[in-house]
Amino acid sequence: MKVTDTEVVIQEYDTGANVAFGTGTGNSSRFGPRNEVKSVNHQVAYDAPLAIHDGVDDFTVNDVADEVIAERLGLHGEEWTEHLNGVHGKLISNSASETLAGELTKEGVAKVFAQEHKAMVNNKVSKRLERVAYVNADVYNLIVDNNLATAAKQSSANIDNQTVYKFKGFVLEELADDYFQEGEQAYFAADNIGVVGIGISIARTVDSEDFAGVAIQGAAKYGKYLPEKNRKAVLKASFTEAAPEEEPTP
Repeated sequence: MKVTDTEVVIQEYDTGANVAFGTGTGNSSRFGPRNEVKSVNHQVAYDAPLAIHDGVDDFTVNDVADEVIAERLGLHGEEWTEHLNGVHGKLISNSASETLAGELTKEGVAKVFAQEHKAMVNNKVSKRLERVAYVNADVYNLIVDNNLATAAKQSSANIDNQTVYKFKGFVLEELADDYFQEGEQAYFAADNIGVVGIGISIARTVDSEDFAGVAIQGAAKYGKYLPEKNRKAVLKASFTEAAPEEEPTP
């Protein structure tokens, strides 16, 4: 991967008579020393490889073979994407710089979101990056049903009726429980601060020697990378059910 990690240096503008002029002509600059900015190669190891090995026998497929093959390749692509979503969720959970806890109530969720917003501000996460809250259905429904979130038109989508819900500066993304680690219901992260990707080495169909048809084969590797300095832009939260109110003693 290409990584640009050159520190920004603030320098004073030097107006000395012999800086860039006089005796300093041609060998000095009033802007100060020049810092070279360049990308460097960063080696990121792949995780375990994935594979496809299916077969379509012309005598038993009971359908149009080419359509079945195309469908199978599409389904494998969806499953690989699903697998990567799980990897992504685990990466966010393991990389979170802070974990907050609260009650699964309107007030409890609002308090946690306010704290997460404050953490993003204090960690100086760039406002140019979209901040997203990935939440499970329980948290999402509680926010939307209680009118805590605001809806704004997502004009870039070119779909007139599409809306995006935001709460405390975070775009809400509802995800299945499977994407969260045990005991966690919300992840907060800025967009484009890390990479989760897959490289497909091969996807093919080959005539089989073992049956009258073709074998469907594929192989891919996936990997992930989140710079240590970007972990300040990753947070998570855990919510617990509110304790039932005690009935008054008669």
